[in-house]
Amino acid sequence: MAHQQRQAEDNRAIESTGVQNLIGRLRDQGIVEGRTQADKLVSDARQQAAEIVAAAKREAEAMQIRAKEEAGKVKAAGEDAIRLAMRDTILSMESGLIDVFRTRLSGLVKGTLEDPAFLQRLIIEVAGKTPKAPAGDQVQLLLPADVISLEDLQRKPEEAKPGTLQHFVLSLGEGLLREGASFGVIEDGAVGVRVKLVEGDMHVDFTETALNELLLRHMVPRFRALLRGAVVRDAKSSDSTTA
Repeated sequence: MAHQQRQAEDNRAIESTGVQNLIGRLRDQGIVEGRTQADKLVSDARQQAAEIVAAAKREAEAMQIRAKEEAGKVKAAGEDAIRLAMRDTILSMESGLIDVFRTRLSGLVKGTLEDPAFLQRLIIEVAGKTPKAPAGDQVQLLLPADVISLEDLQRKPEEAKPGTLQHFVLSLGEGLLREGASFGVIEDGAVGVRVKLVEGDMHVDFTETALNELLLRHMVPRFRALLRGAVVRDAKSSDSTTA
């Protein structure tokens, strides 16, 4: 009986030891597996973190490239806008200066043509170089109505005051009449001298309008070239000073 009891106790001790050993193995195995899983988790986390950092770096570089491209586009657009504004400003300034030039030239031409002394020289030149009219026609030298009237032209030279344009024209008129030419008055109010065939539909203008057009056609391109050359020189000087 005592032997069986000891045997039972020994069996229980063996079973208890086996359970303890099993528990120990399971615990050790769990610890190892836990560590392995923990190491794997840490490794995965590190890899993910590295990938996130690399992706963020790539995105930052891409954003930097895009920012530089956008900055370049903005700079180019700004430079184009500045060039366009400068061109428009220059063209506007050029147009304004040319208008002033036209106005002043017109004033000079009109003032010159209204000068009796100049008109005398012009009349002599025109009268001396005017060809004879065809047979059956007559050449007229037309003068400004505000300088000499038709009534003045119908007077005799001795009735005009010596030294005046009226006296000059009337005195010259006798010679012109012998050459088949005569004096008349410009009816449209133009300032200057006009040569006209009385019967023919032809005339040659030495009037303010005609001389203005002739001078402007000759001088405006040169004036414009002078302006543009000055603008280019000023722009280059400004660039060199800024540099």
